Amino acid sequence: MSVRSLLRKIAIRVLLLSSTFVWIGSTYALSIEPTQEDSILAQVITRELERRHLASDVLFAERKPMVGQLILKAIDPSRSLLTQDDIRQADIDRLPDQIERGSLSTVYQLYGLSLTRSEARLDYWLDILNQGVGSIDLSDQEELRIRDEETPWVTDLTSLKDLWRKQLENQAIGLLLADRTEDETYKALIRRYNSQKNRIEQTRPDDIFAGVINAYASAYDPHTSYLPPADSETFNINMSLSLQGIGAVLQSEDEFTKVVSLIPGGPAEMDGRLKPADRILSIAQGTEPFEDVVGWRLDEVVQKIRGPKGSQVRLEVQASDDAPHREIVLIRDRVQLEEQSAKSQVIEAGTNGEKVGIITIPTFYSDFTAKQAGDPNYRSTTRDVKKLLDELRTQDVQGIVVDLRNNGGGSLQEAYELFGLFIPRGPVVQIRSAGGRTDVRGDRDPDVSWEGPMAVLVNRLSASASEIFAGAVQDYGRGLVIGSQTFGKGTVQALLPVNEGQLKLTIAKFYRISGQSTQHQGVIPDIQFPSAFDPKEIGESALDTALPWDQIRSLRYRPLDTPQARVAQLIDRHQARIASDPNFKALLKRTERALELSSETGISLHLETRIKEREDNNQALLDIENARRTGLGLPTIASVSELERDAKETDPKDDASLMESARILLDEIQINPRLAGL
Repeated sequence: MSVRSLLRKIAIRVLLLSSTFVWIGSTYALSIEPTQEDSILAQVITRELERRHLASDVLFAERKPMVGQLILKAIDPSRSLLTQDDIRQADIDRLPDQIERGSLSTVYQLYGLSLTRSEARLDYWLDILNQGVGSIDLSDQEELRIRDEETPWVTDLTSLKDLWRKQLENQAIGLLLADRTEDETYKALIRRYNSQKNRIEQTRPDDIFAGVINAYASAYDPHTSYLPPADSETFNINMSLSLQGIGAVLQSEDEFTKVVSLIPGGPAEMDGRLKPADRILSIAQGTEPFEDVVGWRLDEVVQKIRGPKGSQVRLEVQASDDAPHREIVLIRDRVQLEEQSAKSQVIEAGTNGEKVGIITIPTFYSDFTAKQAGDPNYRSTTRDVKKLLDELRTQDVQGIVVDLRNNGGGSLQEAYELFGLFIPRGPVVQIRSAGGRTDVRGDRDPDVSWEGPMAVLVNRLSASASEIFAGAVQDYGRGLVIGSQTFGKGTVQALLPVNEGQLKLTIAKFYRISGQSTQHQGVIPDIQFPSAFDPKEIGESALDTALPWDQIRSLRYRPLDTPQARVAQLIDRHQARIASDPNFKALLKRTERALELSSETGISLHLETRIKEREDNNQALLDIENARRTGLGLPTIASVSELERDAKETDPKDDASLMESARILLDEIQINPRLAGL
């Protein structure tokens, strides 16, 4: 441990456990003072951002006034700790200039105040709970408004305390809806809040510095951040937020740890029950009791989930406030390359048994170690797909659908080399760096592995390299892009060492050969399907300060076809077909229901109302599923709990998006028969 780290640990312990306070915002706050080294490091980081970030010129100048609001969001995302007076006294408009000068006292005081208020809120909740069962009134017709950066700050401490009361009632209802008794609910909340108090007292000075400097850095873009010194394990967690034990990507959101995506081939993805946007509420090791993790730091949650290969971890998760709590049991393991590899299948999608080949690519991979060692049989996406195409050709398929749903990217080289299997040669992607230099990557091999009709199926979780591939298919007119708008991650990050730790910053941007960026906007499919993911929750556009979409000069290239000219006809056929397709009708209904629920701006604090709302929602989902089953001639089910089943056992014919993509491709062939000879 460095002398600096030791001194800072001693300082924070003294400050948090002593009675030394400073007056700010009409209340007492813990005094956590920045060190001289903090001041120097802040100046170094802000200078490096200005020098090296892709958006270091005009864009950051426009965004600099946002820094104060970003800091407030970092320390009080639900606007439940600070008041209008606190913010006025802090003079947040001056914070960015102060940080650049290394003057951190004001922002540290603001951070300290938020910690003090957090502890005061926990004490308030515990005082109510310790009065015993019945001390929380859930019988009055009140509502808790959903709070975000658009919500006005409360005016004073009295209003703040009233908000805290409502938040307690909402959390109690959440547990009661999970079939806890009133006594169990009170005990669970008392354990949760005492645990959160302990964590406040363990706040490290490095946490405060990183929180402040990362809020400043996020004004550049959401992928730029400061990584404090750490061992390699913690460093890997900070870089990827990857849980190596179960294969999930997480982020913190308010008091919760939320699942962002699942790693292909990992235990969670293979199990099929954990979903993006799920909240992790509690964790248990093997047969041990669950431990509530609401309000925990992200790295602490990660440590609870990580563990030896072959060991068991149990997660209690919830999709949203009133969704049922689900227990998921997973066996920790390493992500296997074999499970990430491309796979193929043949489905009959036409009315006369016409066959379409499906190639599913979970990620863009390459065994770099084996390749560098000269192994002639090394695995890669391109090599594996080439073999699959040869196999599908022998099965007389009419066309190929490349399924990139949930593919978060991977090797950029594999993305453009894979596209090379479908064209003679040509550019595929442009990469523009902070200095304005543009690098072009593409296919130089004239061989074509598949000349026939093709389509690409994407969704909101198709990102980065997936977007490069799909965009190239669209720009060349090589096939149709079908599905929902992709993620929109079109930036490149690099690591830069600083005095202590590292700075991860955005240095370049991807562009399609047409000159359009994939950033923020992603790829817009030629034919769009309803999305199961709320774009306000998932995607680059859901991130504060995401870099904007733009475009640069188009490259010279020769389109192979113009399928967009036939899209209107294809949509007409598609709409007529799905009007009577039970699977697709169910997909539409479920999506409409999810969007309707996500648009609500308030939550009832009347227990009976919430119970009725949950029953209504469950009945709506049950009605949708039974209508689907009736349409397919299947037996109906009696309860929503029967909907829980292993996703890996789902028949491909029940995958509405996949089957409809294949049917659209067959329509395309029928409308334009010459496609078979491309």
